[in-house]
Amino acid sequence: MENNTDQEFKELSPSEVRDLQLAMRYFFINYPQENLKEVIWDLYRGWVFNSAEYVEREEIKNMLLFYEAMLSFMDDVNKYCQYLNRNIT
Repeated sequence: MENNTDQEFKELSPSEVRDLQLAMRYFFINYPQENLKEVIWDLYRGWVFNSAEYVEREEIKNMLLFYEAMLSFMDDVNKYCQYLNRNIT
């Protein structure tokens, strides 16, 4: 994976920040928080099913940890979006 340092530290304009906030909010409109755990679990389960013959136990463990981190991340982003809805409409 390439690391583009110019974009990594780029200042965002107010309209770009607003666009990012709206994208996050619309994500949870299209994929409600209560459904995300099931959807992400299905993705994990499908990965395990399709790769079970050739991955090591450690890779499965790492993917499960990633699944749990994704759930936590999605919960945090959802909380932030709820904050935006209350404070920056």
